[in-house]
Amino acid sequence: MATNKALRIVILVGATLLLMAFLPGRLGDTQRTAFDRSRIGTSWTEESVIAEYPFPVNKDIDTLAKQREAAQAATPATVRRTTDALQQARTRLQSEIGRASDPASSILAGRGLAALTSAYNGEIIDRDNAQLPGEVVIELVSSAEELVLPVTSLRDSIDVALSFESSFSDLAEGTRRSVTEALRNAIVPTLRVDDRVWANARSVAAQNVATTTEIIQRGDVIVRKGQRVDAPILERLAAYRFGQYLRSTSQFSFLVVLGAFGHAFFIMSMVALYLYYVRRSSFERNGQLASLLAMPVVSAGLGWLTIALPTTLPLEYVIIVPGMAMVVSILYDVRTAIVVTLACSLSVAAARGNDHVIAVVMIAGSAMAAYSATNLRSRTQVFTSILSILIGLVVVTLSIELERATPAIALILKLGASAVNSVLSPLIAFAVILIMERALNLATDLRLEEFDNINHPLLQQLNERAPGTYQHTMAVVRLSETAASAIGANALLARVGALYHDVGKLEKSEYFIENQIDIDNKHDRLTPKRSAGIIRQHVQDGIELAREYKLPDRIWKFIPMHHGTILIKHFYAKAIDEAIEKELLVDEQDFRYPGPKPDSKETAIVMLADAAEALSRLVDTSQREEIVRAVEKIITDRTADGQLNDTPLTLNDLDIIKESFVKSLLGSSHQRVRYKDVPPPQEPARS
Repeated sequence: MATNKALRIVILVGATLLLMAFLPGRLGDTQRTAFDRSRIGTSWTEESVIAEYPFPVNKDIDTLAKQREAAQAATPATVRRTTDALQQARTRLQSEIGRASDPASSILAGRGLAALTSAYNGEIIDRDNAQLPGEVVIELVSSAEELVLPVTSLRDSIDVALSFESSFSDLAEGTRRSVTEALRNAIVPTLRVDDRVWANARSVAAQNVATTTEIIQRGDVIVRKGQRVDAPILERLAAYRFGQYLRSTSQFSFLVVLGAFGHAFFIMSMVALYLYYVRRSSFERNGQLASLLAMPVVSAGLGWLTIALPTTLPLEYVIIVPGMAMVVSILYDVRTAIVVTLACSLSVAAARGNDHVIAVVMIAGSAMAAYSATNLRSRTQVFTSILSILIGLVVVTLSIELERATPAIALILKLGASAVNSVLSPLIAFAVILIMERALNLATDLRLEEFDNINHPLLQQLNERAPGTYQHTMAVVRLSETAASAIGANALLARVGALYHDVGKLEKSEYFIENQIDIDNKHDRLTPKRSAGIIRQHVQDGIELAREYKLPDRIWKFIPMHHGTILIKHFYAKAIDEAIEKELLVDEQDFRYPGPKPDSKETAIVMLADAAEALSRLVDTSQREEIVRAVEKIITDRTADGQLNDTPLTLNDLDIIKESFVKSLLGSSHQRVRYKDVPPPQEPARS
């Protein structure tokens, strides 16, 4: 017992530390929280931020790279002038004339030389103009000055070649080709690009691009409380945060760490205290305790991820807290689901720097999810859950964002993310439930439907081998289902639990009074202790049959709990009488069922219904007063014996159960009209 208690403490502290690992204050940083969750279009909910020192707002890497590329592309090319370019071109042309044949050689010597000389009326550059920036710089050696010319005023070799084609278009094709090719070969550019100098100039231009967008001075307001965050404000906040780290003004504080631990512990204690006071059985089962405490940890991790990922999409609205609410509601109950998902929602908010807007949204969506998953009878109800979650998320999101005057694009993205969540959460929840049902032999309401079948092999055997017990079972089923509905308990669970509560009587059915039809009572030949042992054994026999037929725990726990630890009074009284005569001692524990006691409303109802149905056969069920007294005695005896101590039944619940039993038992003994027989037809009188 001490070991289990220590393990529960380890689970609680471990879950708290894991949750704390996702909170902003986990590292003791005094300047964390809201800076992390700030996004364009949101309102600044914290106090105004005033610069405590001057700092630069640096451009982001992509912007700076693009501006440097633009500066390099705009840097004029540096070129060198060839002063004797025309003379060199004429010399080359003479060589071409010497190699050419007539009539091309004679044309080159006359018209060709004139065309070549005309080409040098402007500047000719040695590069394709498309490869050059808008301007070029020419260093004038004579005056030690520079001349800047637009590229559009220059011609490259292609431009000159085209002018030659135009000048000699009247020649035959073969002659024209020879003449223009010779002239192209003769061209010597007047301007040559100096690649080394130009590369240096481009490098200098890139380095001269400013790396900052602005300089914030001490005392400047970075962002005011309530101000809408835009791109420049977001850049200033990021720069200020970075400056704090560089200046070591963001210091470690043990108090911040302590606060983060306290924050996490508060969230976890909500779940732990609820389980301790309301669902003690779940609290004392370490597996259930750990799984329920794991949900806020997972939620915090997802919340932290929405901050860590480099995106402007509202991913926090896709966190599947509603899906967790559905899982808990199906496996436990709505109250537990509400408490657990409240902790999950607060965990998401805490991980995002106390973003309580998303907490409110998640609480609304999760509450709708939890209630939509109650009394689940068909997997097609997933569509009901989708619609319920969508309404919860969208209505609250729309209300809050309209109040905050959120831009239309940002609002549409949040509503879209909410719609995705409303589909994703139920699908994931149903997938998890399906896996858990098969892997852990759990019985959700969906699976209970499979066992709500009187043709189940175990019930068919009960009908054949213990018909009296079977009829008793059917009567207990009716009483239990009606009473469970009356107090708002799970009527399906009560019904299915009642169906299988007495299957253990199969093994020795003839020892139970309801099956002793036309046979002697075998207990007349046994000692009271032996008889009590046989009666007690049907509980263990029932558990073994339940395991053999793979009944889920949620069903087979009705087998021991419908008797709890009550005293088998008839045989105990006989043992007392015999002990008095023989002056022996009687151990009461030999005449009590092994337990455990009922731990839920449903198991308690079946316990009371089992006794009420049996006792109803000893009283006149047509007399309301007798039935009322009999049912009241059963409830009083079970309460006084402590059999209902572990259940959440209230006094009001017990009153309602009593009235339900009385009404059902009265209805089962209603009077029928004795109809008169039709007299035989009379023979006609003879005349």
